[in-house]
Amino acid sequence: MTGSTDPGGGTIVVGVDGTAASAAAICWAVQEARLRRASVHLVCADDPDRRSRAPYSARPVTPRPDDGSAAGTALLAAEQQASQAMPPGRLSSELANGPPAQVLIDRSAGADLLVLGCAYPAGQPASPAPPTMGPVARACLQGAACPVVFAAPASTNLVSTANAHGHLTTMPLGHP
Repeated sequence: MTGSTDPGGGTIVVGVDGTAASAAAICWAVQEARLRRASVHLVCADDPDRRSRAPYSARPVTPRPDDGSAAGTALLAAEQQASQAMPPGRLSSELANGPPAQVLIDRSAGADLLVLGCAYPAGQPASPAPPTMGPVARACLQGAACPVVFAAPASTNLVSTANAHGHLTTMPLGHP
């Protein structure tokens, strides 16, 4: 799904990867966008493993959401989730080619918020403390041109916001 965003209420960019944490990020972003009358732009980065190609080969053409790839499937599912609550014309999506951190940092330019999912590592029980950030989240926190929000799946009921100085504030999910 592609579409234009309504500049009247700003834009919230959401990193999408098909995980439960990503679904939590979409949920939080849609709630926040409805409060702000903002648009939501879903971004899924597709970075094919470079080791599977010769280093001199060209990068593949820009992927499409309906190409059957895991990234395309994740983006289509995210679009379906977000479209249930977003008014028509305030939802757009993009399947971008490149490393996820760099793609999300690039898309944060001009956005009001960048929303990412975060989750506890497999086997680690949920706790009142926010989950540890992975390398994409850390890179976005350091390089994003807008505030970054980290939403965790419902099992943790936490969302953390970070300002430009890296100060984290954690609050219950559902209270944007």
